[in-house]
Amino acid sequence: MKLFPHQQEAKEFLLSKRRAILADQPRVGKTLPTAAAALEHLPALIVCPAIAKTVWEAAFNALAPDVTVEVINGKRQAAEPQTAQITIINYDVLQYGVTNVDRYSTLVLDECHRIKNPKAQRTKAAMIAMKKVDHVYALSGTPIPNRPIELWPILHGLRIYRGGWFDFAARYAKMWSAPWGLDTSGASNIPELKDLMRPHVLRRKKEDVFKDYRDPQVSLITFDLPTDKREQAFDADALFASPNALLAFEGLSEIMQEAGIRKVAYAADFIDDLLQAGEPVVVFAHHKEVVARLEEALRLHKPVVIVGDTSRANRDKALKDFQSGETKCIIGNIGAMSEGIDLSAADTIVFVECTWSTSALEQASSRVENINKSGIPPVIYILTIRASLDHTVLAKVLKKLDVVNQII
Repeated sequence: MKLFPHQQEAKEFLLSKRRAILADQPRVGKTLPTAAAALEHLPALIVCPAIAKTVWEAAFNALAPDVTVEVINGKRQAAEPQTAQITIINYDVLQYGVTNVDRYSTLVLDECHRIKNPKAQRTKAAMIAMKKVDHVYALSGTPIPNRPIELWPILHGLRIYRGGWFDFAARYAKMWSAPWGLDTSGASNIPELKDLMRPHVLRRKKEDVFKDYRDPQVSLITFDLPTDKREQAFDADALFASPNALLAFEGLSEIMQEAGIRKVAYAADFIDDLLQAGEPVVVFAHHKEVVARLEEALRLHKPVVIVGDTSRANRDKALKDFQSGETKCIIGNIGAMSEGIDLSAADTIVFVECTWSTSALEQASSRVENINKSGIPPVIYILTIRASLDHTVLAKVLKKLDVVNQII
């Protein structure tokens, strides 16, 4: 398989740096050039989201059919000694497989923004692996999910920033002693941080690679539905500042789920019109209950569904059926269907429930883009309830994307 010129450039960049970040925007094509670079220094360990394991397996099979590849499934297999030239493992079980990490010459951390929390087991395991492996390639189209402090694990692990977490927080995250504890949600000395990262990062935007690229058309569709009075108790600015507001604020997840359920009937009518026109549609929601109700409401279109506990076999079949045209509708929650997969059979995305994370929104929206598609702008519909808390926070989230671009 021959790489595109921009992918060949990415491969050469990684090989020249040994420890680097490939931060091309989603769907520019990071998997193949990174796999090609990894093949130069075997054995290699590929760490990725569970849904992307088959994508990486297919990439290596296409580039080097004679190279042995083993896909790790589950804790028990992760803890066993690995002998294949390529080992592919998901972040959820990485902590059980780091005891054997010394054998690898190359480590790939796909969607490396998943190791943003230094206290998480996956982050600790990844940082151990980064210390022990010579060639480390970190991949993410959105390496800064919400704020600069989340860069520390990957920059420290790659030896781009040698200082500790507190030093980084004080220098680049505007750390201060708030009444509730240390606040590291801010940003400071951004030009300096950008200069620090620049030699180690390759980032191309879609318009740099796709010469006829056109920005997505984003439409906010508002439903005139009643808002929950309980929403008045929450501060939109505080929700926006929280990295995981639905978990951090008691009762919020329940309120948002009920709002999502209220939207289902209206959303189903809206999606039905798109499907009746023959358009393949990707539908995102946040809560599994909302996904289930959408599946039922759209059952005449025989949608396929991917959520967090969907088995690998069923997930692969759902993706195959959608990409082949067996079905025109795929429904999934954002966490399970926003990274590492190709949904380019569609040009239309509907967010029945939208994420408040800038990175998740961009990742999910980019699933319909493909390097072989030309000049077709994705159409994105975000469904909200007029005057709701969700509507207000989303407006703030979309503005936040500009901060990410300033850093990388």
